[in-house]
Amino acid sequence: MKFNGIWLNVRHLLCRWHVYEAIKRYVIPLFKRAYTQGKQQEQLNSFIKAFKDVVCAPTEVKMRALWRSLIEEGGWPAAAIAYVRKQYYESSKARQIMQCFISDCGNLCQTTTSRNEGSHSAFRSNAGIIRKPAESYELRRRHKNKWLRELRATAMNARNRIPLDIRAVKELRLLAGHVSLFALTEIKQQILIAKKKIVDDGEYTARVQACRCNAHSRYGLPCLHMVPIDETPIPLESITQFWKLENWNQGCIFLRKLI
Repeated sequence: MKFNGIWLNVRHLLCRWHVYEAIKRYVIPLFKRAYTQGKQQEQLNSFIKAFKDVVCAPTEVKMRALWRSLIEEGGWPAAAIAYVRKQYYESSKARQIMQCFISDCGNLCQTTTSRNEGSHSAFRSNAGIIRKPAESYELRRRHKNKWLRELRATAMNARNRIPLDIRAVKELRLLAGHVSLFALTEIKQQILIAKKKIVDDGEYTARVQACRCNAHSRYGLPCLHMVPIDETPIPLESITQFWKLENWNQGCIFLRKLI
């Protein structure tokens, strides 16, 4: 689709599960040489978990802090750390797996976990033994078409079936039907938190341009320090392109050709 001028900002993401498995295959001999038999698996699991924390860090600052911690405090084999650094942390692959780099690109609301990996697993479990390459390609095409139809249906529901609790929030009236339900729900939650702070604390923190709140740093959405609480509508232009339903309008014609 990128080469057909549709969804130009979509970024291809790597499956994290496969990344972790690739790291394990490479570093297992290093851990066998560095630890006794009873410690090898325990240390390997700790190493992979530490790198998972780096991958899933919501901000670049936290990602780099966790990476420094992995190097300085883990005590793992230097060759294993050097391999992960070269192949994933400092390579172009980092922008395909690190959480802090994923939400700033158009990827059809998919991530490198859950649905992408689940579809891969579902395809493999349902395909069984495939005797001919052509049959494999056909099954793969059907599965992808079904997946795209489900994604389009989700986008259409977000446009046409807006929940009543979202409609009741006047600050969201310009966003409803234009951004995903996940984004609307997250922003609504931030508005409720901000209004509660007024009741509890008697004050409201002024809006800021940059914030480290999870809603803003991880999802690129207005957080409780940015949302209005006086029924002023939030402008559509303030929402990251990632969450806008118009992304699907760009691809409808091309999707019909695929399906």
